[in-house]
Amino acid sequence: MPFNSLLKIFLFLFLSFQAFSDPWLTGKNEFEVKKLEYFSIKNQFSIDSSAYPIPLALVRNPNEDMFNNMSLMNEYIEVADKIIQRESKKFINEIGFSSNSEFNPFRFIDSKFKDKNSLFFSTSYLGERFASKISITAFENPYEEKKYDFSDSYLALVSGNFILGVGNYDRWWGPSHHASLILSNYSKSSPGLFIRSLEGFTSPLPLIRSFGKLNFSFFANQLESNRVIKNPFLISGRLSFNPVNGLTIGLTRSIMFGGEGKDNSFKALWDSIRGDASTMQGESDGNIDNELAGFDLKYSFSVRETVWSIYGQYIGEDGTDYWPWRTFYSLGSEWIFQKKGLLRSVSLEYYDTFYYGKDIGDNVIYEHGTYLTGYRFKGSPIGAFIDGDSEYINLSIQSEVNEKNSFKLSFVYGDFSKEKGPKTYISNSINSWKGNEKSLFGVMLSFNFKIEKKLSLNFNLSSLNEDFIYRGKKLDKEVIGIDLSYRF
Repeated sequence: MPFNSLLKIFLFLFLSFQAFSDPWLTGKNEFEVKKLEYFSIKNQFSIDSSAYPIPLALVRNPNEDMFNNMSLMNEYIEVADKIIQRESKKFINEIGFSSNSEFNPFRFIDSKFKDKNSLFFSTSYLGERFASKISITAFENPYEEKKYDFSDSYLALVSGNFILGVGNYDRWWGPSHHASLILSNYSKSSPGLFIRSLEGFTSPLPLIRSFGKLNFSFFANQLESNRVIKNPFLISGRLSFNPVNGLTIGLTRSIMFGGEGKDNSFKALWDSIRGDASTMQGESDGNIDNELAGFDLKYSFSVRETVWSIYGQYIGEDGTDYWPWRTFYSLGSEWIFQKKGLLRSVSLEYYDTFYYGKDIGDNVIYEHGTYLTGYRFKGSPIGAFIDGDSEYINLSIQSEVNEKNSFKLSFVYGDFSKEKGPKTYISNSINSWKGNEKSLFGVMLSFNFKIEKKLSLNFNLSSLNEDFIYRGKKLDKEVIGIDLSYRF
């Protein structure tokens, strides 16, 4: 047997040794994923980091080109193996708390808090075929009467190349780091059923193989009762593929369907799925669902010792011509490099969720004429934290200080009230940032400390140019926060 074939088998077994039922990496692990991106692109293969969570199977085998440059893989294997050994444990328990001087609505993919103050405990089990996690969080939030929840709790089964389960957990669909337009971790996670690929699919058929590795994720969740139409369903799917090394293309679609007083039949659901729901005229429904759809692109390549990524996301209402309309978008670029063996990244991102039509006015994005509560869960946007009618720019610098500690510095600018005039599509819009007449700009800084192997500490500082309004409440322009977690 050729030496290269033996080496491939050895490396595959080495990376797969502690697989169990294969847990995943969440957005909180994003800086570690940057390391995987950096070493993979430098070594001429790529990992799909355009959607979270990322199964560890995808870390072990990102794509078919992974083993083409065996002598260059040592650094990637070292990082991947460290992650796999830490995450592939049979039992993992974690306890921690988060405390902030004020509720902070600026949250990114790696943010570790969702409330003003919270205390949580989680316990997870990883077997050969089953994975489970139970989390309970007690929290203080000025926008919720409830004082505790079970977010990030699930039961999953691994069967072949599929993960099937029930429960809820945070998802992030899109290549940007500071907001996702169609599905982000900003709102609390809603409960439901899910199925997703484990390590992606390939095929010996030339036509299918030309798309590279295919990854998919699908879920059917139910939203809360405290909204205009109670307990609608949120059905969403994503398919991503990499036709050439470094390029990832993602296709996404999300349907808010049914609920109390609506047509919940399979026929109505089928009409939604095939795209006829927005024009169907039934006995009680003229517009029976709320749909968003679109695509995202990310291309990464190496320039000397720097990995450069260019990415964007284009989302809109799912139009009757099978193309997004009433659209909004984001653009971004990131540079990842090493200095003295320490990883550093610089990213610049732009988001625009403002849409104005002569026939409909503004207040369109995330709003809906039938589902008047809009594209939100418990009052928070399911997509970008900036909500609709907004423009946002984020410049971030992130760096390791040493092997245990790191920091992130962000400069932010936001115009969150871009209403063009009195004419509005939805007269009772509940846009989260409504009422801010002036633009906001400021600085956000976080320090991440690994005190010891099991104990992590984070300090967060945020300072804006003035106080602002969020969901009808005036918030302080300066926020100080701390997060502490102990894993055992």
